[in-house]
Amino acid sequence: MKKLAIAFAGAVLGCLAIAPSAGAVENSSAGVQTFYDCGFVPAYKTPNNRALYNHCGSGPVKIIVENIWFVDRERCVSVGLTDIEYYSGGYTTRDAWHVGNC
Repeated sequence: MKKLAIAFAGAVLGCLAIAPSAGAVENSSAGVQTFYDCGFVPAYKTPNNRALYNHCGSGPVKIIVENIWFVDRERCVSVGLTDIEYYSGGYTTRDAWHVGNC
């Protein structure tokens, strides 16, 4: 049941990730501008086809990175862009989301 709930949440977040954004440029709290929305950035939206996580808050946070086989791994990321494709265990990154502080 937990996997089904996680899969459903991932599907909802995946739909939100491809929804059009209100603005092309987001500002992080660190004053760094990026052309990506805050949170998970799918590989198809990046020039090198690698998934990213754009943390716009302050200080490091813990995220869950999920690959196409629904295998989850926890990682801490700093403010700004992080290449999270490595954390998917050699498979395509399906989703990533914030779960707490490091």
